[in-house]
Amino acid sequence: MQNNSSKNETVVKAYSIPIQADGIILEFIEEYHRMARVVLQEILNAEKFTKFERKQLRDKLLEDWKYANHYVDSAINQMLGLVKSYRRKLRKGKKVRKPRLRKKFVYVKSTLFTLKGFILKITIIPREYYLEINLANYPYILPLLKEVWSGNLRLGGLFLFPDKLVLNFVKTVEYFEPRDWMSIDINLTNVTVLAGLTVYRFDTRELYHIHRVYELKRQKIQGISAWNKRLSEKLLKKYSGREKNRARDFLHKLANKIVGIARERRMGIILEDLNGIKERVLGGSKSLNRKLSKWNVRELQRLIEYKAKWFGVPVVYVNPKNSSKTCPACGGHLIPQEGRLMKCLKCGLVEDRDFIAVLNLRMWGSGVTPKGLEVSRASTLNERPMKTNPYGIMAIEEKQRIGLKFHKITPKPP
Repeated sequence: MQNNSSKNETVVKAYSIPIQADGIILEFIEEYHRMARVVLQEILNAEKFTKFERKQLRDKLLEDWKYANHYVDSAINQMLGLVKSYRRKLRKGKKVRKPRLRKKFVYVKSTLFTLKGFILKITIIPREYYLEINLANYPYILPLLKEVWSGNLRLGGLFLFPDKLVLNFVKTVEYFEPRDWMSIDINLTNVTVLAGLTVYRFDTRELYHIHRVYELKRQKIQGISAWNKRLSEKLLKKYSGREKNRARDFLHKLANKIVGIARERRMGIILEDLNGIKERVLGGSKSLNRKLSKWNVRELQRLIEYKAKWFGVPVVYVNPKNSSKTCPACGGHLIPQEGRLMKCLKCGLVEDRDFIAVLNLRMWGSGVTPKGLEVSRASTLNERPMKTNPYGIMAIEEKQRIGLKFHKITPKPP
């Protein structure tokens, strides 16, 4: 089991606010981007990059740099992080491209801005030019600002883009001691959750449909590029943005609902360790690769984890290998039956494969056996009448509405 939570941890929540950058800001972002590319190339070409090489590079960059010196340090640190990550993946034998900069943005260290009341003041050219933003114009971040003023949060480094500013709110959380654990199995068209004695299934076919609709749009647009490349690029950018926004909205709502259940019932969250899953599976049929490209599993896990940690909900990861092929009652091997049912060759158990997966994840992540689930009910408040099947697994019939389609699973006796 991989435990990504400790008793105390620093967590970050990012919010984006739109800005209208003037000519000086746009020129500054261009200059920073140009400098960062030079730094990246220097670090990649260097056999070693010690403190001496760093100081030499810094002094060289400062010769024609009219903006605050700290931005040079930010660029060096940012590029060092990129190169270290790249080389670490190479050492592990992964196929990775050389790092390159695409998006134009500036990392603003906490030493380069001040927050007084609602006014955020960012140093661009010392004693000459500052970017001032009135955060009172953005009501959705006011609750977080109040937390900053009260000392519960702090405002971390900022990311300055040509059209927006990303604010990072930082706090140290203390994870609560969970009464129980909930496990989550993320599939292509559904997410199944076992929370104590309740099984939820969230239908995510709408998310798959979103990706499929925009995939067809892109295919049509690509046909335009032969006679109007500029129009094709413009339309691709437009519809890619819409797809991303719709998918992100869906995932945020789903993650909020899942984390809300965990908070309400004082449960920790068990997720599947799926690092590198797409790399291992991709390379099969074209149809399978296309389906997997619409599977937002890592993004949903990231959202669940960061939202959970913000509220002090502990999160752990477990190896999901054979979680839907191992019998939760006797440990025997399961074989496919009609539909999504699986049957144990050893004890004869027949059950839905998604329910089997979340039950195994629940047991592997918390060390509780099927019979132990009955005992855990004693620490779960306000449980309603339940059905019990022969192997000791219980389920509460309950419907949840979050604006997404929902289907309940009630385990059937074998």
